[in-house]
Amino acid sequence: MDEQILNTSARWKKIFCLVMLFFYFSHIQILLGMPLASSVSGILNILNIVLVLVMIPDIIREAKKFGDDKKSLWFIPLGAVMILCLQGILWDGIIKDLITAKAGITLENANTNKVFDMVKGAPFFMGFMACVYGPVLEELLYRYTAFGSLYVKNKFSAYVVSALLFAFQHVSEAGIWGGDTIQLINTLGYIIAGFVFAFLYAKTRNLCVPIGAHILANSFGLVMMICK
Repeated sequence: MDEQILNTSARWKKIFCLVMLFFYFSHIQILLGMPLASSVSGILNILNIVLVLVMIPDIIREAKKFGDDKKSLWFIPLGAVMILCLQGILWDGIIKDLITAKAGITLENANTNKVFDMVKGAPFFMGFMACVYGPVLEELLYRYTAFGSLYVKNKFSAYVVSALLFAFQHVSEAGIWGGDTIQLINTLGYIIAGFVFAFLYAKTRNLCVPIGAHILANSFGLVMMICK
């Protein structure tokens, strides 16, 4: 592969994605402190929405590829199953339990619990944010921007860096900024998910595949939490 996996029609979109990746990853709104943090966070949330909106034409163009490559569609449910098996069953259900039992600690996923609480408060809106908007935004930032930009230079670093950024973003609020360092154990589960999404992107060269798999996996996970 000699080019970035997904090419946009304008260079400014790539720059915009890179800038938003920095802000999304850095949690600058938390580091600045209150009350300035609230204002910055609000602005960044708006910019994230703008990013998704300006990238919709590119996502639609990617979706049109399925017309010539219908086999790639099968990687969407396959990817979701891989996530649920590797992250949900192997990591959360077996490996993490062994680690916590050995260490004599109890560990819940603060990020998952936070999302679940928000969904309970506003089920339709937050359900959409967690299961549709969130996956689209994260795939644009971590797969298209981080993974896609590094892939042409070094495939190994593309997988590692994008997976680490993806994982850190999911555990940092509670694990670092919140001081609950035990949450950092959950990093490994998100690294697994990051590698799977990157694999789907590289395998199919279609960003809609990891987006679809991400949406399916999040939706299934949310349904399972609600049904407990």
